Amino acid sequence: MSDKLEILKMIESGKITVDEGLQMIEALEQTEKLESEAREERYEKKTPDNEAITKEIYGPSGKVVTKNLDVALTTCRLNIERSNVEEVTVELFDDKTREYVEKPEWLQLSEVGDLITIKESRVTNFSDIFDFFKSGMQGLSQLFINVKLPMEVVIDKGKFGNVSGNLSLIGINALDLDLRSVSGKVVAADVKARVLQMKSTSGNVSADNIKAANGVLKSTSGKVKFSGEIAELECKTISGNIEISTGEKLSILAANAVSGKVAIYLSTPEQYNLQLSSVSGGIDTSGFAVVDKSTSGKRSVSVTNRSESKSITASTISGKILIDKI
Repeated sequence: MSDKLEILKMIESGKITVDEGLQMIEALEQTEKLESEAREERYEKKTPDNEAITKEIYGPSGKVVTKNLDVALTTCRLNIERSNVEEVTVELFDDKTREYVEKPEWLQLSEVGDLITIKESRVTNFSDIFDFFKSGMQGLSQLFINVKLPMEVVIDKGKFGNVSGNLSLIGINALDLDLRSVSGKVVAADVKARVLQMKSTSGNVSADNIKAANGVLKSTSGKVKFSGEIAELECKTISGNIEISTGEKLSILAANAVSGKVAIYLSTPEQYNLQLSSVSGGIDTSGFAVVDKSTSGKRSVSVTNRSESKSITASTISGKILIDKI
């Protein structure tokens, strides 16, 4: 949704024609389909990492309650956390005063079977959302929605979308999480997941103290940050910085920025094959590899003989790449 909104803005400002915009949206939908298929493939993978994190998520007893979450918001800020409650509890606050408020008619909350749905219905299509952006949210009240899940709840599939509000998950155990926002922050803390995908167009993306098998973190102009234990991780941003701190469970890492800095901190950096490149920025490997510099000023690192399964690929145009020990 976020990228489609950017295309609509370009059409409105005259940067592209309607036909060009429609072609871009069609291409984007195909890309989103491929991303969804890739995430599903990561989810279904029968790997030791997937099996290990699944056992940890369900715990030794296996006595859990499985829920699916479907969230589609425009302005509301959303936080979901595990708590000592007996049933799913939803609290609504005024986002400025933090006073309790009654549920407005435009907010849909439902729990049917194992599906929890939270949706904002005052905008229903892209035209409505675009008008919402142009109006600058004038007259639209903003809510802070706080959802408390019982400790035994495990999210099977959680899909969270927001336009201008922040999204945050705290202490959640889940198999598949997909969080997306246009201009809001996307945050996950103390989360265990088989697959974790987080994306924001202009907001920061932050995953702190995570245990996961696979992760994809992306932002266009915001900062991307990850800390915790993960087997496979992809981080990408255009003008923001990337900061990664993880341990020896990491097997594959891909980090790409254009003008931002890429900082990678590992427990055993000397054990990884490295493919690093920077066009006009610097590369600092802290003595763990030799940096080559071409006559044109480009810098690169290529190490292929350290491992059969552990590799790091990082690139930037004008930013700096740093690899160091935690």
